[in-house]
Amino acid sequence: MGTRRGISWTLGLGQWLPWKVPGPRGLLTDTRGRRSPLSGPTELADYGNSRVRHRWSYLAPVLMAALLLVFAGTAAADPGDVGHQDQSYSGTSSPTGTKRAESVLWWNDGSWWASMYDATSGDHHIFRLDLSTQKWIDTATAIDTRSSTHADVLWDGAHLYVASHGYVSDGEAAVSGTPSYLYRYSYDPATKKYSLDTGFPVSINNYKTETLVIDKDSTGKLWATWQQGNKIYVSRTTGDDRTWGTPFVLPVAGADVTQDDNSSVVAFGGNRIGVMWSNQSSTNDAMYFSVHEDGQPDNTWQSSRTAIQGSSSADDHINLKSLAADGGRVYAAVKTSFTTASSPLVLLLARNPANGEWSSHTVARVSDCPNRPIVLIDDESRMLRVFATYPGPPDYSCNSSGGAIFEKTSPLDSISFPTGSGKPVIQDADSPFMHNVSSTKQNVNSRTGLALLAVNRSTSFYWHSFQPFQPATPMAPTSDFGASPVSGTAPLDVGFTDTSTGGPTSWSWDFGDGSTSSAQNPTHRYASPGTYDVTLTVTNAIGTDTQTRTGYIVVQAAESDFSLSVSPSSRALTRGDSTTYDAGLTPLNGFSGPVSLAVTGVPAGASASFSSNPVELPASGRSVLTVKTNTTTKQGNYPLTIRATGGAQSHSTGVTLQVKRR
Repeated sequence: MGTRRGISWTLGLGQWLPWKVPGPRGLLTDTRGRRSPLSGPTELADYGNSRVRHRWSYLAPVLMAALLLVFAGTAAADPGDVGHQDQSYSGTSSPTGTKRAESVLWWNDGSWWASMYDATSGDHHIFRLDLSTQKWIDTATAIDTRSSTHADVLWDGAHLYVASHGYVSDGEAAVSGTPSYLYRYSYDPATKKYSLDTGFPVSINNYKTETLVIDKDSTGKLWATWQQGNKIYVSRTTGDDRTWGTPFVLPVAGADVTQDDNSSVVAFGGNRIGVMWSNQSSTNDAMYFSVHEDGQPDNTWQSSRTAIQGSSSADDHINLKSLAADGGRVYAAVKTSFTTASSPLVLLLARNPANGEWSSHTVARVSDCPNRPIVLIDDESRMLRVFATYPGPPDYSCNSSGGAIFEKTSPLDSISFPTGSGKPVIQDADSPFMHNVSSTKQNVNSRTGLALLAVNRSTSFYWHSFQPFQPATPMAPTSDFGASPVSGTAPLDVGFTDTSTGGPTSWSWDFGDGSTSSAQNPTHRYASPGTYDVTLTVTNAIGTDTQTRTGYIVVQAAESDFSLSVSPSSRALTRGDSTTYDAGLTPLNGFSGPVSLAVTGVPAGASASFSSNPVELPASGRSVLTVKTNTTTKQGNYPLTIRATGGAQSHSTGVTLQVKRR
């Protein structure tokens, strides 16, 4: 059973009416604003019996009065609903993304969080799930103020990263002129709030794309991938999170694709980044995977390998996960293009870390009519959990518009999924349009439970479900952990993530520099250059286990650098007028020399200039950017990117220019 907003009223005919309040002309409306069968004050639905209609003509006023009396009562679930109906996302479309490569949820500090659209403000905000009420709480922390965007989120234990991009419809070409932005947030556990870090957002690319996926390697470098111009592109940060390099086509075989193909990226094995993409061209028709070793030149990638190949074996639905405890095994939930009823339509692909070979396992067949799958790894009970859209009530028709969200599971160590659709986890009993389920990049266990978020494409309401997991059979814990970044310049802030199994209840960290911590997922600052061993000891009522990673953290002496800040973050002016922004440059680690400034994104008919360019550091640290418009400049919001380049260092930041009509 689930919950939804509004009132469900039971009539003597056994008919459930999810109606709420009087609508136009005295009509009843449901929680979605749809009219009920009551077409006037004395006529109800035609059930094929005139006596029924006559009886209802007397009962209608009584029913109306009863509904109004209980209007303030407790909302009830419709029979057959599964999960919980949430707020409306009216004002945007498909806010959880489409082809399932992207994730909009994450788990941190004992709570589930989401990037969700706020219909009141028209912005995307950070929401927190209150498990006691099963309601999403708006933290009022804004992400992207553009309504027509999709997001991919990554929590690395130290920062929240959100890649937000304008999107094109399925099968449409990428369109230039709309920047994709990276937002980075820091978290305050005392207030349970996220705050946008200085210098963000920054631009990843300048395209609307169907998907845009990010992950972070062991050196702290962020990677992004997308399809543009019938080619698979990647990009990465250079120097810090604020600076992205020039995007490039993945330099391996199979990266020339069709307009209907997509890609995804995953960090795995402790020191690698992998990109998977579909290629539906007649000469290839395969799912490809290529690997980049952390620390190697950015354009050095291993030869691509096919995860599955053959006629109709590829489609553009991809969702990737990895499991560090198994030597870096990668799992992919993908869709094929087969049409024969007995053929597999959703597959679970598993990469063997020993030889890089892929195995395929049928999750659902064409006859099951599944769509848009995702996979999550329950690393405590060692289960694979695959969620997808299947035909839903009331008519269970097979189509691409939605249905209900179902779950199928398999043991990790012996992959095999049962036949059929599985178990419904999000279902609107009277609207078969649930679709686009999303969750987290993280693995789940009994500490986290599992949260899912989907949308009803007919009613424009979010729906979610939450599954608590029982701890596995008590056992001594097995210590395991990860960190990001594992190398960089001093001072280096490293976020450590406990990935131990067996349900530890206490943690003891030794960071190798004389510092320790008892937090489960601490952040530690290495102040001095050096190579450091890290040890984690975990304990529960059954026993204790220790793991040491030798030479795990490498801290180098800091290079001379500078920082860039621009204020304010937004300016508004009437066309024909001018406005200014202050650009501040601060030398770091003894940096000196000229720093050149440039700005992009200035609207047509406007000009931009800096009061000082280049800026000499450390003697001067300020330049004023003046933007002048004329009477032909079109009104609108324009994202501007300011880039500062000095020697080998380059930094950029973004501001907004709003041009109003006079």
